[in-house]
Amino acid sequence: MAFFAAVANRKGGVGKSTITVMLAHALAVWGSKRVLILDLDSQCNTSLILLGGQGWNEARKAERTIADYFFDLFDGNTVMPKDYLIHGAGDVAGANGKAPTISLLPGSLMLEDVQGELYLKQAKESNDPDIVANRVGGRIQMLLRKFEGNYDVVLLDCPPGLSFAALAALKIADRVIVPFRPDYVSELAVDRIALIIEDKRNQDALDEVPVADRRYVCLANYVRENGRDRLLIEEIGLKHPVLYTQLPMRDGIANAFDYIGGNRQSLADKYGNATEDLRRLYDEVSPLLSDRQSKIAAQ
Repeated sequence: MAFFAAVANRKGGVGKSTITVMLAHALAVWGSKRVLILDLDSQCNTSLILLGGQGWNEARKAERTIADYFFDLFDGNTVMPKDYLIHGAGDVAGANGKAPTISLLPGSLMLEDVQGELYLKQAKESNDPDIVANRVGGRIQMLLRKFEGNYDVVLLDCPPGLSFAALAALKIADRVIVPFRPDYVSELAVDRIALIIEDKRNQDALDEVPVADRRYVCLANYVRENGRDRLLIEEIGLKHPVLYTQLPMRDGIANAFDYIGGNRQSLADKYGNATEDLRRLYDEVSPLLSDRQSKIAAQ
C-alpha cells in the first residue's frame, strides 16, 4: 500500500513544487522507493521541472494530464489509469546511472475548469450543493488512490487554493508537509491549513490534538541568516510541529530546477552546494513516512 504525502499550504510562493521534487529525488535515489507525483497545481511547476517545457507540452497535446485523467475516468470509464503517467520523469540518475523510479501525472492549466465541469455534471443529479460537493470530492479521492498498489510513495503537489482536488489530497494524505517562508503572512497561512488538515474549527480545538499525533509537519523554506527569521520559525513552532531541517536561500537549490534533459546527472551534480540540505531533509522526513505507515498498519 502506497504512502500518500501531500505538500500543501494556502499561501503561494513558499516552494511547494520544489520541495515535492526534492523529496521525490531523495526518496527514489537514496531510499530506492517507487515514487509517483500527482501534480494538482494548475501552475504546473512540478511538471515543468521534471519534463521541461517541451515535455510538458507534449503531454498536454497527448491528453496525458491530471485534468484529462479526472475528466475521462470520473464516471467510471474503462480507461487505464497507467496510460496517463510519464515514467522516468526528471533528469537525475540513480547510483547505477539509470533513471530512478519517478513517475508523474502531469499538471494542467485546465484543471480548475475541469473540476467546475465535473461539479456541474453532478449538479444535474441533485439540487443539494453539499451532496454534489461530497460526491465530487469522494470520486476525486477515489481517482487519486487508483495508483497506490504500484508505488511506495505518492507525492501530491497541491495548489494554494482549496479546489476539490486539493481538499481530496489533504483528506487522503497520510502526512502533509507544509512549507512556509518565515514571515507573518506565512504564519497565518500555516494556522489556516492546519485547521483544515486536522478538521478543527479553531485554534483551541487544534491545541487539543497532541503535536505528535498531527498529520502535518511544517518546513521552513527560504530561510535567511538573521534573527528575525529564526524568531518567526520559533513562533510557528510554539503552535505547530516543525522540522528541524531548514532550507536556506541557496544557489544550489535555486539552480537545481533548470531542466537540462538529455544526459542524467547525480544528485550531487544536480544540487551542488545544497546536496547536504537535501540529505538532511531526506534523513528527517523518511522516518516520518515510515512511522505513519506503522501507525496505519496497527489500527
